Amino acid sequence: MPKLFNLSNLYSSLKYALAALVIVVPLYPKFPIFNVPGTYVAIRAEDFLITFIAIIWAILTVKGSIKNFLKSRLNVAILVFFLAGLLSSLSSVFLTKTAPIHIVLLHWARRVEYLIPFFASVTLVKSMPRAKFLTFALLTATFFVFAFGLGQVYAKFPVISTQNEEYSKGFALHWVPGARLHSTFAGHYDLAAFLVILLPISTALFFCYKKFREKFLFLLLGILPAFWLMLRAESRVSYASFVFGVVVSLWLVKKKIFIIPVLAISILSAIFFTNLGVRYRVALQTYWQRITGVQKINLNPVKPAYAQFPTPLVPERTRGKLTEEQPKMPPIFEDRSTAIRLNVEWPRALRALAKNPLLGTGYSSITLATDNDYLRLLGETGLVGTVAFLLIVLRLFEKLIRYLKNNQKTWSYLYICGFTGGFLGLLLNATFIDVFEASKVAIIFWTLAGIAIGIIERKKLEK
Repeated sequence: MPKLFNLSNLYSSLKYALAALVIVVPLYPKFPIFNVPGTYVAIRAEDFLITFIAIIWAILTVKGSIKNFLKSRLNVAILVFFLAGLLSSLSSVFLTKTAPIHIVLLHWARRVEYLIPFFASVTLVKSMPRAKFLTFALLTATFFVFAFGLGQVYAKFPVISTQNEEYSKGFALHWVPGARLHSTFAGHYDLAAFLVILLPISTALFFCYKKFREKFLFLLLGILPAFWLMLRAESRVSYASFVFGVVVSLWLVKKKIFIIPVLAISILSAIFFTNLGVRYRVALQTYWQRITGVQKINLNPVKPAYAQFPTPLVPERTRGKLTEEQPKMPPIFEDRSTAIRLNVEWPRALRALAKNPLLGTGYSSITLATDNDYLRLLGETGLVGTVAFLLIVLRLFEKLIRYLKNNQKTWSYLYICGFTGGFLGLLLNATFIDVFEASKVAIIFWTLAGIAIGIIERKKLEK
């Protein structure tokens, strides 16, 4: 038993458990092992894996020093966020009575679970140089996500979605022509958000290779498959966020000469190889018509919404009988996803904030989606929870910026540049998608964040 719990075995177990996590989470579809009654939530394979990681990390932390753990202002900020979420949950049960206790605490526990890989990755990478090992395990998994996506398009591989209650039970669907690609993710938004993090890191690491053959293989196996997935996911906000993140990464690695070609390729690919160009154009046309007050007939695939006609019904005599003829109502073409956000989801979050400005109305109280992570934070956890989360973001950027001032052009430096670009892209993506609540996206993001902070902490120890 003492040999089992020696430091070498513990770190080795943590290394392979985290590698398994970054492979299983992107690759394993969201098949439920069993569902939690009364919720959309299901217990899945990664939950058991994260529990195992949590146990190893807890033993290592106790064997090391809890005081050292609490010395980190970033760790303290995360603990404050956990506490704010717990207070909000209790407030929702006993004060505002807006969420059942078992459901709200389950959602709070989910938020804690998503951050466990962060702590574990920091502990591992700080003590052992395993950042490359974990990163390339994730890149390898991404290639197989691409292969599965190809299988869905061309070989009728199953699609497992959790975008509504029925689908979340684990039904196997099939991709149909014209649909957006899910691959192994719960929905196209999740897949696209995952790639918003990954593509800037892959772009930055491309420049660590010197030989043409190495660059070509990395481009062929690492970047192009992820880019194809991003195109087929067809998420407008994620696509713009990915381009922004890649541009930031290129700027940080001092490869500004590539920014114009990357922008050109991204724009032309969206226009000629997907429906993204049409969807951007339709959205712009819709908003322009709203602003100018001019409605034009639009033959693009946008669903019309009918408004109530303001004039009274017109009586008409037909064959001696008085009938009422409903006048034709002009269709109002609008961007449905944005209309739902502006008219339903965002006002709902603001109403929750108004009900309890300090602590919100609790996790799960404003339904499953708000499609704006910041408004969701405000509605569910109030000003206290939102400030606590933004403090984590601030502490992360504080560490990243200090490290980037070194400018050493090593693999670690390029990784930090790519992660910084992906982090900024994900924060932009969060304005229209609940990315930090999507389990696959959140787990991978916090694991990559832990790798970044582990690199920075290891550098401090070396000095």
